[in-house]
Amino acid sequence: MNRFQILTAVCLLTVSGFAHSNLIVNGGFESPGITSGWTYGSDPTGGWQGDNIEVWASGFLGVDSYEGSQHGELNAHAYDGTAWTIYQSFDSVLSEVYDISFAYRARRNSSEAFRVTLQDSGGTILDQLVDDHVTGQWNHFADSFLGTGDEITLTFTSVTPTAGTVGNFLDAVEVTNVPEPSTLALFGVGLAGLGYRSRRRKQA
Repeated sequence: MNRFQILTAVCLLTVSGFAHSNLIVNGGFESPGITSGWTYGSDPTGGWQGDNIEVWASGFLGVDSYEGSQHGELNAHAYDGTAWTIYQSFDSVLSEVYDISFAYRARRNSSEAFRVTLQDSGGTILDQLVDDHVTGQWNHFADSFLGTGDEITLTFTSVTPTAGTVGNFLDAVEVTNVPEPSTLALFGVGLAGLGYRSRRRKQA
């Protein structure tokens, strides 16, 4: 591999990493790490706040995780008679595009539902009722939104059951920044320049 090819690979990896860096901590519920069964409690990574998170090992009770070796259940233990809510916040850049995605699945029956919201100090950016999941398979949610230049809070809130402890699996929660076309164009110009210099050296 010549020097130009190496530099090209480095630039492409840089763009890819920038485009797909997850702003959500512990979005796959891989912490706390367990080898079997399930556990619940506060998030040891400090990512998810609010109520307890319940973590299942992939394969427990026949439920394979969407990705990785673990997934979460929104309706955890022990309940206090109010709706379950977990949330975390991240900084955003004004007018930049962000993608949000996550996997979800019903635990007991297809009547399960929850609400996902994005909010900042100025109000609500996204408010979506998710009530189309079933047992036996994972569904995938994906949407995009504009950054506000403010801190944005992502929240999952149980709807059905509201306060019960069975229902609403979550996995692979991601919020990623989408690079602007101008950013990609600059990388392209840079690569073209490296290629030109490489060709000039060979001709010399």
